[in-house]
Amino acid sequence: MRFRSAMCFVASVACAFLLAGSAMAQGGEFVGAVWGVPGHTVDVTARVRTFIHDGVLQLEVTRFNLAIDPAPHQNKTLIIRVREWDGDVNEFSYPERSTAQLELDPEDRWERREAHEQHEREERREASYRPRERGLRVLRAYYGAQGQFANVTDAVQSRIDDGRLVLRVDNYSMGVDPLPGVHKSLRVLYLYNGQRRNVVVDEKTNLQLP
Repeated sequence: MRFRSAMCFVASVACAFLLAGSAMAQGGEFVGAVWGVPGHTVDVTARVRTFIHDGVLQLEVTRFNLAIDPAPHQNKTLIIRVREWDGDVNEFSYPERSTAQLELDPEDRWERREAHEQHEREERREASYRPRERGLRVLRAYYGAQGQFANVTDAVQSRIDDGRLVLRVDNYSMGVDPLPGVHKSLRVLYLYNGQRRNVVVDEKTNLQLP
């Protein structure tokens, strides 16, 4: 009985992490993944990476898909690590038999360090090239909640007028409702005056940039 209560607690915590963190997972870089129970996990980074296609990770969390069962007859959890746009690494937990669905930035799996350094050089060059730019450029925008997000970059970019963006965030303006009946948010990564910035705006509120 005590064991069953403990497992229920672990499952509830895992679900809480999923609900709290999913909105911040979009547009990040996949870092790694572990699978199992507290004190007994295995690294499944390579296996999870095979489920990433065209920047989208979609995986039903089962021992068959992950090709290993580190704790037979126990309810396990898949923990995915994602590096966010601001450089922080966050963890997102998915209980066994749930579905992990994240939209990620493209990655170069063989030359990650070189790509990262090239990215930094491009950012510095772009900043020096556009120091007096008064307009905006939307790099990426995602709308949704709880791991169900839609890429709305084009819709947000199209609303820029004379270097400014004023937008009411709702299903109509986004052109999509990725999770009906659930309060959603819009996350935007944008370039302004040569600097990258990001903002998160709740549904049914206004986004105004700069």
